[in-house]
Amino acid sequence: MLLMEQTHAALLRLVEELEQRSVARLPPERELAERLGTSRTTVRKALDLLERDGVIRRLKGRAGGAYLTSVAPGSPSPESAWSVCQSRRLLRSLNTVKGVPQMLHEQGFRDGTKVISARMASPSVDAARVLGDGPVVSLLRLRFADGDTLSLEQMYLSGSMCARVLETPLNSVYEALRSLLGISVCMADESIELAMVTAPVGSLLGQPEGTPILKLERIGYDQSERPVEYSVDLFRADRTRLNVISAARM
Repeated sequence: MLLMEQTHAALLRLVEELEQRSVARLPPERELAERLGTSRTTVRKALDLLERDGVIRRLKGRAGGAYLTSVAPGSPSPESAWSVCQSRRLLRSLNTVKGVPQMLHEQGFRDGTKVISARMASPSVDAARVLGDGPVVSLLRLRFADGDTLSLEQMYLSGSMCARVLETPLNSVYEALRSLLGISVCMADESIELAMVTAPVGSLLGQPEGTPILKLERIGYDQSERPVEYSVDLFRADRTRLNVISAARM
């Protein structure tokens, strides 16, 4: 039996299993290829046959995919929404102030950092509003989790207090600030919004231009409540889940 025929037969079996569970959507092509140990090209050809035979219908766009024609669309409940995370995700807690390496280690990821630029510079307009108009430490870093890109981070630090951090490897700036300068970033004011990947950012993160991404803007304060950090982090939405714990005042 040809490889494509084997793939087609395997997909038909999967369709039967999904029908029994009233699941309307097939997994993405990449996941199917990994499950079946074949190429995405072979999977795509097999899906073409399923679509020709009326077993599935394929939709394009962000909500696109291969849907079973035999399963009625689900309810409009938010629980039925599909997560864009198809791989292991970093749980990014918004209740604690931690550097990315610490978060990755605690969750069992292998971390990695590529320093793209590290220098003293004039602050951006937004950074100047927080840190003043004087020179700042400017760091642009690409973060990895288990060898794949996770985030792109632009960090500005107070030049008058943090310049010596440039003498360190810059893998974990928070740890360097504590151990070298006695500065602890104890509080952070963060805002989060959905943004789109630009071409230059996409070339670093390995994501197509226009891909949705989580944009986190952060102001970090030290133990004396002085602003020492202004950062803008772009986290891949398909690799990140945000977590918040809230409590009502009694």
